[in-house]
Amino acid sequence: MPFEFFFPKTFYYRDDLLSEKANNTLVDVALALRQEIPNSTRQNLYTTFGSVANLLTREPFHALRDALRDEVVLYLEQIETRSDKQWMISDSWVSISSPGNYERMHTHPGAYISGVYYIKAPPESGKIFFENLEDNLYYSGRSRRENYNVVSYEPWNRRLILFNSKVPHHVGQNLSDSERIALSFNVTAL
Repeated sequence: MPFEFFFPKTFYYRDDLLSEKANNTLVDVALALRQEIPNSTRQNLYTTFGSVANLLTREPFHALRDALRDEVVLYLEQIETRSDKQWMISDSWVSISSPGNYERMHTHPGAYISGVYYIKAPPESGKIFFENLEDNLYYSGRSRRENYNVVSYEPWNRRLILFNSKVPHHVGQNLSDSERIALSFNVTAL
């Protein structure tokens, strides 16, 4: 009897998505958002979530928006999205995570895929963890990567990560002595 593997999840990352110069501009723009919108919409970290209509439509984010579109196309092709399906980046927001902050486990209901672009990510500022909660691993001693029930990625300056929006994920505590700045976004199939 053959072993068969089904229901894979596809994760994608790309480093150095933007030039350092373009990325440094985004650091300044993201920090300026805190002045523009002084009240965070979240208790455990500063975020513009829900406060600003799609940040990627703003001029300073256009280079990032264009780069994200190219990477999203590659991801959609890899996960075999039907070519007749239209898609759009439906929302985006900046999160500024101070030392000690973290993000609880969550998903992105209503989205098809989601992504995070690390604008500024000092070492030890909090890995992103993805978990498979559908599997009972109490007795498991899994050693093959494709069978892991938790996968994590280090945040790096200029790193993009794309993933299935329904995969539960959380961000570890920022153990660095500076802020981590990330732009997150959702892609919706039309």
